[in-house]
Amino acid sequence: MIWVWIVLGVATLLAVLAVLWPAIRGVRPPAPRAEHDAALYRAQLAELERDRAEGRLSEAEYRDAVLEVQRRLLAAVPSAPTSAPAPATPGYARWLLAGSALALPAAALALYLPRGTPGMPAFPFAEVQAVRQAERAEADRLLGQVLARIAELPPQSEEARRGWVLVAQVERRRGNYAAAAEAARRALAIRFDPVLATDLVETLALAADGRITPEGRRWLERARLAAPDDLRARYYLALADLQAGDAAAALEGFRAVERAAPADAEWLPMLRERIAEAETRLRVAAAPGPTADQMAAAQALPPAERAAMIEGMVQRLAERMRETPDDAEGWLSLARAYRVLGRAAEAREALRRAAELRPDDPQVVAEKIAQGLGG
Repeated sequence: MIWVWIVLGVATLLAVLAVLWPAIRGVRPPAPRAEHDAALYRAQLAELERDRAEGRLSEAEYRDAVLEVQRRLLAAVPSAPTSAPAPATPGYARWLLAGSALALPAAALALYLPRGTPGMPAFPFAEVQAVRQAERAEADRLLGQVLARIAELPPQSEEARRGWVLVAQVERRRGNYAAAAEAARRALAIRFDPVLATDLVETLALAADGRITPEGRRWLERARLAAPDDLRARYYLALADLQAGDAAAALEGFRAVERAAPADAEWLPMLRERIAEAETRLRVAAAPGPTADQMAAAQALPPAERAAMIEGMVQRLAERMRETPDDAEGWLSLARAYRVLGRAAEAREALRRAAELRPDDPQVVAEKIAQGLGG
């Protein structure tokens, strides 16, 4: 194995030297342009001499041409050098670059060997796919054996129920949520278990992008009746309330779970985020604003009366905010209202008050963008 590292090290050194060699060798400045021009004119003089000797030029033509070329030659060669040659790379700089060419590969190797895994064999993508396909095939074979065994058992037996529970767990881990849910239903049909019912609710939610489905709600209600102290089922019931738009019921359910939860529960931060979300929705719902009936009535009014009605509602909201200046949702609603009315200065001021209370709130950021103030 060591010879592989020797070859790689030599190849790396050669690659670094190829990049640094011009600097180590020293940069040679190109010859001045005047030298190139002078060489060209001398070649022209020799060519004129040949043309005269071969009779292609008369003596007068030859003299005129030679005079012109000599004039250009004299003009091309200055009496003193116009620029100094570029200095060569200093000796110490060359040694520094040469040392870097050796030190960089050595340092990379020294860092890699104690921390890397040079002995790990190659694992191409095709082999990874083959291994995964083999694992899936083995899992399918084992599941087939379990299902065949369940088919041989009495349908309502406890052993059949345990088999369906096993199938539900395996299918859920594999991401086959429909098959996992069906296996859990079969197990619950044999004997109801509140823990398994809540597992089924989670599986259904995974298949529905996190939403508690109506079927899941029914299983949760049964689980709560069977195990009133099951905090997981109570949490999902509160989450179902929140998703259904009943923030008050959701907040009550989340707070009840928080009171009953162990002080060191790992899921408490997630629960408190849900509580904050429910509280926010309640504040938004409580913020004064036009109801659906008011909006419908406003649409039927003449433009002037409609504008007066909207102004009145905004004015009432502004008066309420003077009494409750710590209501971030209220300030945000007022900022939106002023923006819609075209009162830019007042909209910015209301948004500033909201941002002071909730600087990182996504709704505040969105309103800043809407007002053209950036995020």
